[in-house]
Order: sequence, then C-alpha cells, then structure tokens
Amino acid sequence: MAFCGGGKVAEASSVTPAYAQAVTTTAYFFTQKDLSTSLFAVPYTYCVSILRDDGQWYYVQYAADEGIYRALYGYVLKSDFIVVDGPPPATYLFKSVTITYSAGDGDSSLPSLGEIEMEAAFYGTYYSGATAYSYVLCGDTFGYIEGANDDYPLNEIYVPEPEEPEEDESQSDSGGVVTAVIIVSLTAGAIILVFLSSRKKKLD
Repeated sequence: MAFCGGGKVAEASSVTPAYAQAVTTTAYFFTQKDLSTSLFAVPYTYCVSILRDDGQWYYVQYAADEGIYRALYGYVLKSDFIVVDGPPPATYLFKSVTITYSAGDGDSSLPSLGEIEMEAAFYGTYYSGATAYSYVLCGDTFGYIEGANDDYPLNEIYVPEPEEPEEDESQSDSGGVVTAVIIVSLTAGAIILVFLSSRKKKLD
C-alpha cells in the first residue's frame, strides 16, 4: 500500500553550505519550523547541507538532483545534528527501493499487465505509531510506502578535534617583564662591579 505525500522541491541557494550529520535516529526533516510538518527521519549518520542558521533550527538541503533523486529543502532541529568540518564520503544516502503495482484483472478474457515494478528513491523512514513507512520519490511523485527500509551502510560519527588551549597573554606579558627586569639587574650589577674594580686599581 502506498500513500501519496507532498514533497516540495525548491530552487538551490547560491550560498556555499556547511554540513551537519544526523546523530540520532529521529533526526526529522520538516517542511516548516513546526514539529507537525515532519516528512521523514534523515538517515542516521548521513548529512544535510546547512543553508541558514535559524535559531534552534537549520534551513537545509537534503539529497541532490542526481539520478532518481531530487533535492529537498526544509528544516531540521539543531539538537539532532552535529556540524562537521566537511562532508563524509557519502553525504546523502543513495538507496533505491522497488515498488510493485498490481494491475486489476478487469475482464478475465483480456490479457492483464499483472504486476508492474518501479524504482523509487528512498529518503528516510517515518513512523506513525508502531507502523514504519518510507518516504520515497517514484518518478515525479513523492509519497509513502510501507516498511522502514533502514538497512543501509552507516558513516562514521564525526568527532570534533579538541581545541588547543589559548595562551594567557597576561601571563606571557608578565613573564616577559620579569625576564627584562632580571636582565637589567644583571647588567647594572656588572657595570657596578667593573666601576668598583677600576677604582680599586687607581687607589692601589
């Protein structure tokens, strides 16, 4: 059983995007900044392209105009993602599923087409209660089919590199001052010793 849904394809932005990786299995993609507008969960460990920072949300692109896929534009919650330095080897998940349509027999005296198989692009899983559906693009139509279809390879979870501690300028400056004072004191002491030594020789 398949359900038709309204996926929206928007024009691409000219802004160079950053990337964020889905780090939960419920990292939903929304058409609006409204929790009731979820379409599917972005596949775990895959990325969205961040086009705009919008408070607790990112305005993003998921997928690209390539092969059987079309780019989708919408919103995700920041809390479900981690910003990465660059895209992983597989930024978006490319996974096709087969949809089987069964043509009606009609008049049994006429030949029937039987079952028709079509290839669809899998975008992500959507749960309605305990039932799992997959959000797909079949031809030019977005919609849902039964089943999770979440048996896909995973990327490695991005781990940010620890930041190096910043040097305390005040300590650095004070250290330089102390060093300068020591150098000046030693120089002054050497001059005094030379002066006293020369006076002693004259007196002798």
